[in-house]
Amino acid sequence: MARPSLLCLVICLTSFALAQNAIPDGPAAQASATPVQVVYVLDGTSLITYNIDPQTLYAAQVGSPITVGGNAGYGGLIPSPNDHSVYFSAPDAQGSDHLWVYVTDSSGVPQAPATQEMTVQGLWGLEFDPGANFAYLVSKSGNSGSYQATYSLLRYLVNPVSGRLSQPLLQATYVLPDDPSGAYCGLELFGFNPAATTFYDAVICNNHDNNTGTYYERTLNSQTGALGPDVQIYSWSNGYEDVHFVHNLMFDFVTPNFFQQGIDYVNIDPVRPNAKPLVHCTANMLEACGNVGGYVHPSGKYLFMRISQDTTQIERVELYQHKIVDTGNYIPYQFGRFSPDGDLVYGVLNQSTGYTLQIYGFDTTTSAVRPGGAIYVPSGFDAYFVAERY
Repeated sequence: MARPSLLCLVICLTSFALAQNAIPDGPAAQASATPVQVVYVLDGTSLITYNIDPQTLYAAQVGSPITVGGNAGYGGLIPSPNDHSVYFSAPDAQGSDHLWVYVTDSSGVPQAPATQEMTVQGLWGLEFDPGANFAYLVSKSGNSGSYQATYSLLRYLVNPVSGRLSQPLLQATYVLPDDPSGAYCGLELFGFNPAATTFYDAVICNNHDNNTGTYYERTLNSQTGALGPDVQIYSWSNGYEDVHFVHNLMFDFVTPNFFQQGIDYVNIDPVRPNAKPLVHCTANMLEACGNVGGYVHPSGKYLFMRISQDTTQIERVELYQHKIVDTGNYIPYQFGRFSPDGDLVYGVLNQSTGYTLQIYGFDTTTSAVRPGGAIYVPSGFDAYFVAERY
């Protein structure tokens, strides 16, 4: 199995602090009769919930905001796949990372108080399996002057009622370069295949002279959540590559040189070692492929690619014709996010005092976009997050 020399798998758990409060699990969260599209906005230390009407495409604030912990402006929110629980992370004034768990009501509104609070050393990433049964967390230890850091990949069982996470089980440990002068690596999580039988992760390095990325897949035991050993499936060096795993395909947006325009390209590959691209799109095929980056629609059938500062062009993937083509549709804003089902698209309009989320409906058959309402976010330092509750 090909692996970078800096990757070291060990079997012991490094320092990881876990503190749980004593709040009981309580009643099960009520399921929604139909899926509810949810947007969460973090305004300072207030977490505000909106529901999006799929017909009118307008947002309505629901429930009451809750006050979250940690330093204002530094928080992140990870909804569970069914949005029955949300996980808020933020550092405290001393720089220690915390993770709070909240159950939600049928509209997706988090309910205070938190059912659990965890203190985590170096919370680096958090992923849930599609069934919301297991959580996978990356914890980073300090380098203590050794110019190396330890990344621990941990597995938790998720309580279906409270969302609480069990005591962690170590899946793998990576010892990676961590030079404060700029040469460092990190362990990144990339989710699952559609059948939830394979888990993807990668070691991404930012070096003095070049960047590198090495991607792995692991088998996933659906009964226990246990991960198998890593198997390398792809790697790159120099420039930068933005890789997405969607519908058993690997979408790779390649930037060979940050300072030269028009030479970027997009590859779409089967997810297996040494696979040849099914699609190789350069500017000769489609001008947008020569620009920097893009976003893969959850269906895997479309790419949303930025062609100017305020315009996102929608491209269609024609896999069996081995090409990417322009649909003629676009949104006149920077791309923000997709809803989990792909039926909504959020564009971002930056303003002097904050930004506005523009809501669009997206037809996955025709690629047509339909404009709707908007949500104003009062500060550029405040974040938003999307979910679907069912």
